[in-house]
Amino acid sequence: MKRLSILAGACAMLAACGGGTSTGGKTVAICTTMLSGDAEVESDLSARDMSVADYCACYAEGLNAQSAEDKAAILKVTQILADLREERGLGLEEAADLLDDSGAEAEFSLTRAEFETAGEYVDTIRRDLVRDEGLCAS
Repeated sequence: MKRLSILAGACAMLAACGGGTSTGGKTVAICTTMLSGDAEVESDLSARDMSVADYCACYAEGLNAQSAEDKAAILKVTQILADLREERGLGLEEAADLLDDSGAEAEFSLTRAEFETAGEYVDTIRRDLVRDEGLCAS
């Protein structure tokens, strides 16, 4: 199963929560770069009365509950996706597909474990956010 395709799909499913330390601000900025301008992501969020800002605030807030190792992996994948989108003009899914390639470890210094940790994090956030309770329930 392609974890980054799951990551891309899960990004479109998230809802809002508050966030806000300086580290959170940087995380929100990276997340925003990763998602903004992707028509599919923005359309999916809009259909749920959400925005990229809503998603990214919750994404940043959720990182506070992660172990240091997992947080580092999640941030690394997020940064790589944001950079790929910006540098190569790719959509989120296209960028994710590059990371799901067998050459990703050498090209991006990204391990399969880091990639899967990020995918699992997004899946967890998505599940929490579609319920009335959970990490970022309003």
